[in-house]
Amino acid sequence: MKKCEVCGTLNLKKNNYCTHCGCRIVEENICPVCGQKNPDSSDVCINCHAQITPIAIDSFDVLFSEHNLSRILNANFQYEEYVEILNNIFKKLDYANISGESPKEKVFQIANVFTYVVPKSSGIQRGEYGSQLILFDDRLDESLQTSTIIHELAHFLLFDITVNILSKILEVNPSPVIKSFVEHFLTLPDIEVINEFYAHSVENRFIPLKYQNFNSFIKCVTDLNMGSEEIDVYIRIANSFAYEVIHYLQKYINDDLREAIRLQFKIDMIETKKLETDFGDLVCDPQEKNIVFLNLIGSHFEYLLNNEEAREELGYLKNKFEDFD
Repeated sequence: MKKCEVCGTLNLKKNNYCTHCGCRIVEENICPVCGQKNPDSSDVCINCHAQITPIAIDSFDVLFSEHNLSRILNANFQYEEYVEILNNIFKKLDYANISGESPKEKVFQIANVFTYVVPKSSGIQRGEYGSQLILFDDRLDESLQTSTIIHELAHFLLFDITVNILSKILEVNPSPVIKSFVEHFLTLPDIEVINEFYAHSVENRFIPLKYQNFNSFIKCVTDLNMGSEEIDVYIRIANSFAYEVIHYLQKYINDDLREAIRLQFKIDMIETKKLETDFGDLVCDPQEKNIVFLNLIGSHFEYLLNNEEAREELGYLKNKFEDFD
């Protein structure tokens, strides 16, 4: 299909004129590898013989091109497309049978619908997320295991959302190459500020107020010595993502399950800690949030495009994703 630049109607590839408005359709069949403009009927580049519209991008040489950078920076990505992505991600839960006995078992099953959830019994962190794997410390009290799984699930969901956004813009299926770029992006020190505030916000929605914290976010901000204006911008983006994810998750982590989680915290007699800072509920306009986020993605994409040495770390991430695919 090719899109009319005048009215936006999708037309068959063989059409030279739009079936809706009658305007001539500009032939845009650009190779993502070498940038050669090809006849509209070509599936393989006449210059370098690469596949022009790959089903999935399987190498970094194909991903990192000026053409793909332009597509990211100039993407006309509508909020309706974003909602469609969210609907597709969360509809998996509609077919899941969540039947655990304890709150932790139920939250574990919910998270396991999306990705791999594995207990760990080493390290000082309560939990970790990376390369499609959620880890939680099973030495913790059940209430803390529950909240940790929710926190790490939030990290995975932001990862999955970003992978799907990028795949939609580049018109390819998600692949280890796309996923490794996204994971690299989301673990950048400044992007981690967004990621941690967002994950805490999602976690805090489902646990009792007096047990809520923003510890990992505060550490990120302190390490970067960020100013208040920059923090406010990132909080707006993080809150916007968090509220969208919460909207979907609370259908499954419902009032009954939240009450069971609250009782589990009480049973475990977890020490309460006063939340030292009130960050408020600042949010972005949804479309504005997506535009800002895409610009951040584009900036990192451009950096890696122009820095082959910096891309070496992506090969390690790609191998980890290939182990799961």
